Amino acid sequence: MFDFQPDHYAISVSDMGRSVSFYEKLGFSMLKDYEADDKSVRIVHLIKDDFILELFCYPGSAPVPAFAETVASDLNVQGSKHIGLMAQDLSAAGEYLFKEGLISEKPKILKGRLGRPYFFIKDPDGINVEIIQAR
Repeated sequence: MFDFQPDHYAISVSDMGRSVSFYEKLGFSMLKDYEADDKSVRIVHLIKDDFILELFCYPGSAPVPAFAETVASDLNVQGSKHIGLMAQDLSAAGEYLFKEGLISEKPKILKGRLGRPYFFIKDPDGINVEIIQAR
């Protein structure tokens, strides 16, 4: 089998500064920043370990669709669903996110159908981010 490795995940955001700040609190750091001369698009690469989160920001971008409001409501709709980040200690991760003001209450840890505990948060644009127990 050919050896493919994870490289990046791309999302579109409405406010680049707000999104960069949010994802920096999740451990990502700035790698590259591009803005078109005519300001029609800004693209930022954030990196965590060897994984890149690619952020696109277009003026007047459309919001996340209503059907994606909750994780369960859009699983039957084709397409990307969420960003998944591992944590060694979910309780400590939830406490950190609460103290940093990224969530308004401590999360309820659930057990996934495939056996791993997890919880979800939303980024500033309502994009789902899963925090899952490390393997």
